[in-house]
Amino acid sequence: MTLTLTLRAQPPGRVDAAPLVPERLHASAGDSPRLRCGRESLGVGDLFEVSGTAGDEELILDGDLRLFDGVGAGMSRGEIVVRGDVGDWAGAAMSGGVLRIHGDAGARLGAAYPGARVGMTGGEIVVTGDAGEEAGAGMRRGLIAVGGRAGAGAGLRMLAGTVIALGGIGAEAGLGNKRGSLVSGRPGQPLPSYAFAARFSPPALHLQLRRARELGLTVDDALLCGAWARWSGDRTELTRGEILIFDGENGRG
Repeated sequence: MTLTLTLRAQPPGRVDAAPLVPERLHASAGDSPRLRCGRESLGVGDLFEVSGTAGDEELILDGDLRLFDGVGAGMSRGEIVVRGDVGDWAGAAMSGGVLRIHGDAGARLGAAYPGARVGMTGGEIVVTGDAGEEAGAGMRRGLIAVGGRAGAGAGLRMLAGTVIALGGIGAEAGLGNKRGSLVSGRPGQPLPSYAFAARFSPPALHLQLRRARELGLTVDDALLCGAWARWSGDRTELTRGEILIFDGENGRG
């Protein structure tokens, strides 16, 4: 079952969209959840045209949702497809399911909430455009794949999991990284706390890139055939994490 919510008009302020996940909408069928917008509490029907049937499988959000924060936050199953941009905290503390964003995402994509140590613990997030700062901060498991560029601080204090940014990663990526993998499809210089380890063609990354392609991301064949430079770090966290940077050369001889 698929429920489609089409934005009627831009809201008067930022909206906490965390209730808009398939499992919560399914559980509240007949009693639509309220969405916080500043001091107001708005019904789903106040903001969206509603079509289809609420289930715990698929939710489609159609429109420019840059003022909607927390889209897909805390979801554990099902799939959300966004046809447009989203605000901050999309997929925050997500534990399962798939979030596909056909546009840009704001800050703290798949990240930990303020005061929490752990962010995303499972599931998959795909963004066709760019992502804001600190994508994957505190991430423990799962996959974040960004077709464009990820802003500064991607993978901040990352515990594990993978953040891929085909358009490159911003400054201070991987700061405090414990065991996570950061992947940049564009050249870049890691933090001084990372050391060059090897140049190779990583099979595990190829599988993740193919999965991202299955989920709708445009992945150049060169990324599947070329070599990647592996940098180990963060040395302040026992050098168990890594940053992989595509070097644009063929790695299969």
